[in-house]
Amino acid sequence: MTRQLEGSADVDALVKRLEEESLTRFVTFSVDRHYNDKDWQPLPVNRVHWQWAGGSGMPSIKFTGIPFMFVGSKRLVCHQGKDLAVAQKRKYFEEKARKMLEDQSFGSQKSRRPSTKKVGCPAAISISKTAAFPKFKVVDSAERSKKAASKMLRMALERDPVVWETHYVVLLTNEHAGHAGGRNEADMSSGSGLIPCKRARKSDLRRKCVKLTKQLMDCLNATEDYHTLEEVSQVLSTLLKDLAHLNSNMAGKPLHLDPKKTKVLSEIPTLLSQRGIIGPESAHDESVGAQADSEQELTS
Repeated sequence: MTRQLEGSADVDALVKRLEEESLTRFVTFSVDRHYNDKDWQPLPVNRVHWQWAGGSGMPSIKFTGIPFMFVGSKRLVCHQGKDLAVAQKRKYFEEKARKMLEDQSFGSQKSRRPSTKKVGCPAAISISKTAAFPKFKVVDSAERSKKAASKMLRMALERDPVVWETHYVVLLTNEHAGHAGGRNEADMSSGSGLIPCKRARKSDLRRKCVKLTKQLMDCLNATEDYHTLEEVSQVLSTLLKDLAHLNSNMAGKPLHLDPKKTKVLSEIPTLLSQRGIIGPESAHDESVGAQADSEQELTS
């Protein structure tokens, strides 16, 4: 759908209306340097056009008998369109994961794939800003008439200022796809669009797991008893296997541990207390806390 508007305010109003109707936003993909240049003036060296076939996503302009020059163009795309910063995001998350591993002295882990709201929506708005010269209008589309009028326009531009009008030709390409109501359809269908409070609770639990892992590593670094290390390593191996199996089979789904397997979490403080690595009271608190957290996660 192509529309011709008279001013930038009309263009902004159209974009705003389209955003309100689709509950999305349009962001700037590209813009020519002269598009926003308020001091731009037509020059004799500028090419004179009578019509434009379009192409490369830009709008076409039909013959009206009025010559025009291109001032600049602008292209807006849906904010949930193609992700143009995939490489930069991947590099950032990999570097962040590497620093976390170095700071926490963790073993080798796979870094989480960076999430994105981009779904490749093809919706776009292409805008061509033109300068039209109505005083040099021709009555027919004959090449001889157009060449003569173009020559007269260039000669006039060399002598005196010429009256011209600014027009905006807007092309709406494609409909929104891959999301609905400003939300990612994948998130809506998978149920991963969690409410803010539950997302915050997951973040708190994740930080708590990291904290407990650090405490466990401190205890293990202070442990010299061979049998204790052997028993703890067996417990941790069992836990990691269970987590790896659940993560591979339940990608994108809530993680629910079996009540029998949560007993593994409470065995570690018990083993360390039996070996005298941590005090009985601390072991009891950690065991009760781990079991309570597991039960809460199962019921949520």
